[in-house]
Amino acid sequence: MSQLVGKRITLGITGSIAAYKAADLVSQLVKYGAEVQVVMTKGATQFITPMTLQVLSRRPVAFDLWAEGANSIPGHIEIADSSDLLLVAPLTAHVMAEFAHGLAPDLLTSVYLATRGPVLLCPAMNGKMYEHAATQANLKTLRSRGHAIVEPAEGMLACGYEGIGKLAPVDEIVSRVLSILG
Repeated sequence: MSQLVGKRITLGITGSIAAYKAADLVSQLVKYGAEVQVVMTKGATQFITPMTLQVLSRRPVAFDLWAEGANSIPGHIEIADSSDLLLVAPLTAHVMAEFAHGLAPDLLTSVYLATRGPVLLCPAMNGKMYEHAATQANLKTLRSRGHAIVEPAEGMLACGYEGIGKLAPVDEIVSRVLSILG
């Protein structure tokens, strides 16, 4: 399991209940040999702690645009420049819209705007939100930029609804990473 040795992946995590799955995702990517730099939104820290992801990635977790450089955490440009892939899982409707419209109010969105390499996005949200015309337009915009999308899965959602919107299974996301970088 060394297909990703020498590959640097920036894993963006946004404020979704599916953020807890990022722990498994980080573990899997590290097992494949990747260096994983986790960048979290403030909302993501409400669902999973930076410490959990720091232990699993063996690297400091970045989440504050205004603390760049503190504790040896590189700034947003350095993170983008040193990454072979920007992977965002889970990607909320809110952050998706910020990406699509070029807004950069936090560290993750700033890293996104500075990224010139491949981008892999994994949406996760309520099915009504996912199917909304605005979300679909944002996805179309992001696809037109050449970004790869791992479609959300169908099933029981955290909100109690049944339908599309669950974060794709971790093994499916890892498989896409391998196809892009492996």
